Amino acid sequence: MMIIQLLLTSIILGIIYKKMLKWECDMSINKKQAFVPIFLGVLATMLTLVFALGIAFTFMNMGFTVENIQNVVIKSFVTSFWRAGLIEEISRLLMIILAIWLFKPKNVYEYILTGAAVGIGITLLEEFVYGEDIEGLLRLITLGVHTIFGIIMGKYIGIGQYNKKNGLPYKLQYLIAFSVPVILHTIYDVCTVFNPAIFINNIDDERTGIWILIGLVCIVFTTIFQFVAIKHVKRDAEKYSKMLI
Repeated sequence: MMIIQLLLTSIILGIIYKKMLKWECDMSINKKQAFVPIFLGVLATMLTLVFALGIAFTFMNMGFTVENIQNVVIKSFVTSFWRAGLIEEISRLLMIILAIWLFKPKNVYEYILTGAAVGIGITLLEEFVYGEDIEGLLRLITLGVHTIFGIIMGKYIGIGQYNKKNGLPYKLQYLIAFSVPVILHTIYDVCTVFNPAIFINNIDDERTGIWILIGLVCIVFTTIFQFVAIKHVKRDAEKYSKMLI
């Protein structure tokens, strides 16, 4: 099942990324610049594990565990933030910065492509790891999430670089590049992977049902959001390709 999951993910994201590469006006990005960041995305997932273990060890030494939190909503947010929203986005940011340092993107759109590629790499390893059963196939409808987070991060880093070069305000762009993916990632995981419903110990069908419904709504919204985001990338590709850095 893991092989099937990885194959399907590779095909779907490969088609999307191939289209994104063609949307760059002069299509000047070389193969190394286009595909090495995917490998860096795989490394980002491994780096996330290191960060997660480090944070867990630190908190244990401080005598703090998530189990100490009684409120299930707060517990869900804390878990989502520390185990995913923060450390995964830090890992993504570091790999995007490394890719930028290695390949020196020429325009804002190439920054977007770099972010997308790192996101694809993260997704490939995650889908391989979590695709061991049939339920893993359900993740296919939201498999573009990491790619979209990468696009957001790459886009605003690129705009920040462009603004800095041209004497325009740029610090806010860098802040958006990191904070928006962290916030969106945390909220997404609160509604799905670390949904408060899984922390409700006593039998509370009404509250559990509400959180399951919230999770389903989040998945539907995320599915739609992926298509809208890619459509916007296509629409703005020419503009960002002309924003030289």
